[in-house]
Amino acid sequence: MPRIDGLLLDMNGLFRHWHNTGAHTSEQRAGLPTGTIARYAYDHPAYRLARVGVLTDQQWADDVAERLANDYGPATRDHLAPWREDRGEPDQTMIDLLRRIRTHLPVGVLSDCTDSLHADLERHGITFDHVFTSAGLGVDKPSPIAFHAAERMGLPPHKLGYFDDEPTFVQAAHTTGMHARLFQGPRAFVTDLRALGLKVTPHSART
Repeated sequence: MPRIDGLLLDMNGLFRHWHNTGAHTSEQRAGLPTGTIARYAYDHPAYRLARVGVLTDQQWADDVAERLANDYGPATRDHLAPWREDRGEPDQTMIDLLRRIRTHLPVGVLSDCTDSLHADLERHGITFDHVFTSAGLGVDKPSPIAFHAAERMGLPPHKLGYFDDEPTFVQAAHTTGMHARLFQGPRAFVTDLRALGLKVTPHSART
């Protein structure tokens, strides 16, 4: 008998991979030092505010542009489109696995991100039964409160499998009673699912 009745999965590192090509293009066009956009965007407190829903994704991006323009000149704004248009690279192997898994049980995504996730999922053609963002929940991982999203799936934690590529988040999910596993690639993912009682064929799953 299956040990789980549902899955809760991380997004980035599983279904989407970031290579920051858009940011690099924007930096080159604006004449910014490499890594400037990451520093202004993700290393600034405003990003945390957007990640827990205090700011919208657009408000945060506008704040980034404002600070860059103040420090590097107004023309910097004209070169930020590639950064904003880069929504990461979807992992087709995992997307295919997701489609087949959803024929057996419900699958939710729990991601530390701004309110942009719903639009990004549509853009990449990724469909989950439940979508939980830290912006929507008002709290981010590894807070145990973030994992209360499982309750909205109508399943007790001990009937849910959870996969994440961040060990700290896996540990946090484990404390809630979930069957938490570290994501180590599609093939290992399939092996772990089988151990949880879910039979899924890997097909062309990469390591």
